[in-house]
Amino acid sequence: MQTNYQQRRERTSTINWIANDNYTHAITLNTDRELSLNQARRIFGRFCHEFDRSTHRIRNMRKFPIDLRLRAIVFPENLATNAHFHGLADFGPAITVLGTEQRLEHKVHLAWMSATGGAGTMLIKAEPDRNWAKYCTKRYDGTSFFAAEYHPQ
Repeated sequence: MQTNYQQRRERTSTINWIANDNYTHAITLNTDRELSLNQARRIFGRFCHEFDRSTHRIRNMRKFPIDLRLRAIVFPENLATNAHFHGLADFGPAITVLGTEQRLEHKVHLAWMSATGGAGTMLIKAEPDRNWAKYCTKRYDGTSFFAAEYHPQ
């Protein structure tokens, strides 16, 4: 079990890392329900897969280059009441394909609705700053999900 000092150090290191990792957007994904950690993990995995599949219009993502897939990190919060994720994402490759921020927002919305079965809301904002990295980790307990965890190989 980590001490408070160790957890604060880990959070500070995580903030420094994600604030300097060239993420293009801040994201909040809300499920509007309570979830277990495993359910939250599955929903985020479905979101990542659906976003990549629909953005790049490819059915079998196994053959698609990893560097063009969604790169994101999210931190789950309030799983017992109103489960949601705050995080950062690199939507650069998706914007290259989609062309505009509006089309990107639409794809994110559709992928999130598909992953949650039509529930929840989402918000994305371009050019996150260090304060967003701090906000994402405000309830940091060492739990985070990476989009790369869900990329089929």
